[in-house]
Amino acid sequence: MSEVEADQPPVLEAQDLHKSYAISRTPREVVRGISLQVRRGEFFAVMGPSGCGKSTLLHILGGLSQPTTGRVRIQGQDLYELSDRELTAFRRNRIGFIFQFFNLLPSLTAAENVMLPYRLERERVWPLRGLGRDRDARQRAEEVMNLLGLRGLQGHRPDEIAGGEQQRVAVARALVADPAVVLADEPTGTLDYHGGRAVLELLLRLSRQDQRTIVMVTHDVRTAAYAERVAIMVDGEIRETVELGRRSVHDTAPLLERLSAHGL
Repeated sequence: MSEVEADQPPVLEAQDLHKSYAISRTPREVVRGISLQVRRGEFFAVMGPSGCGKSTLLHILGGLSQPTTGRVRIQGQDLYELSDRELTAFRRNRIGFIFQFFNLLPSLTAAENVMLPYRLERERVWPLRGLGRDRDARQRAEEVMNLLGLRGLQGHRPDEIAGGEQQRVAVARALVADPAVVLADEPTGTLDYHGGRAVLELLLRLSRQDQRTIVMVTHDVRTAAYAERVAIMVDGEIRETVELGRRSVHDTAPLLERLSAHGL
């Protein structure tokens, strides 16, 4: 990251996050005192074994699950000072979500799935097909899909395209409203090697060329190695943040060495 970028305020900032769930009479703390900062254009990963709390952390960062204590700020706005209505609007406009299982609506075409956040942002009624309404939403969806190599798939439903293409549709949906932060939860978990690598290369390009801020959680070291910084999470805590930098070869050796030091 350049000195100019390093001087910029963080796009996303978390301070002393804790999250507990009541299980029987004893609360179980799944996020324990986590603080982090992520800047514009940075590709940041949180890596840890299943059950370590990384998906819960991502949900807190995205305004989907309120922390027991702590603060989350995106572009200076404290998420949990907002009302429920304000937080819903903020998530829709400023945060893009990419999920492991795509979460595409099967009855809609790829383009209609991509259009949803853009249209909801403007609180418009879903148009009848073929009447030419919401041309701006359709145009925006087409622009984003073309950028992601999805030209010609706009009219296909999810079950008519491959898994890697479905995930790219999900990425397009996350980007269509021009969010400040993109949060990815195991985005390659259901894909084969080639499909997974294509999605990671896409996220890398979005961070470097488009200056998108990407925060990804994963349990896979090969996936995490694409990030510039990797936070190692164990038992609800970040034990270490590994600086990998911007690399052209995403070898896992530096990360494996640090994981080994933590018994992973």
